[in-house]
Amino acid sequence: MNGSLMPIFLQSMAAWSALTFFSYLIIAGGGYYFIWMRGKERWQHKRILPERRRPPQPWNEFKLSTVLCLMFGAMLGGITVLTALGWTRMYANIGDFGWTYFLGSIVLMAVLHDSYYYWAHRLMHSKLVFRHIHLVHHRFTNPTPFACYAFHPFEGVVEIAIIGLLLLLMPIHSLALAIYIVIQTVLNVISHLGYEFYPAWISRWFITSTHHSLHHAHFHGHYMLYFNAWDRLMGTNQADYHDICESLAAAKPPEYRAS
Repeated sequence: MNGSLMPIFLQSMAAWSALTFFSYLIIAGGGYYFIWMRGKERWQHKRILPERRRPPQPWNEFKLSTVLCLMFGAMLGGITVLTALGWTRMYANIGDFGWTYFLGSIVLMAVLHDSYYYWAHRLMHSKLVFRHIHLVHHRFTNPTPFACYAFHPFEGVVEIAIIGLLLLLMPIHSLALAIYIVIQTVLNVISHLGYEFYPAWISRWFITSTHHSLHHAHFHGHYMLYFNAWDRLMGTNQADYHDICESLAAAKPPEYRAS
């Protein structure tokens, strides 16, 4: 990297790292504080897997996720350099493609990322890869919201690679990418929340906290990120998944049941 590109890399790395880390800190920290700490008793009837042998490890999850946030920032900084060299299709003026495309590109990123993630996640569960890489995430068998980015660094590279590929194939505004990162963080935190607040019908079309909690409990099935599409098509939803969602949706707090 020549001297003229180094400031671009450092500035963009700092900006993307800050966005990723502080989005993670605020959203995961909020979920942990309001649900796991302040709401532990209040929301106990929404707890998906109440009996866990291992205690939660939020500090270890936080440390590993922080490393991943910084890695994401560095990789996105590199993508910004490639953009400066004219190698990607990231654009700066929303008017070039209009607001409809701007919003649609966020949805399209989610759909394409979701399909990519399903097959990448299944690869992570192959015997050799799981033992050396994906097991880092699955050691958190009682995950908290802080586990949403607690991956092995190599898995982080695989995760962010789709963004680079999409930027080579389709125009993406930098603000659309920033919004997508925040949305991804919100949904990842919900997946690792451990408490189910969605109505039961959501489980047939979208990923719920129950969906991913069962994945952590059983180490197989439930490979999707946002939409419950490939899991349904490939038969990798667990048989009792929807029943559990319906049971949690109908659950009442103790004071309601006693009245």
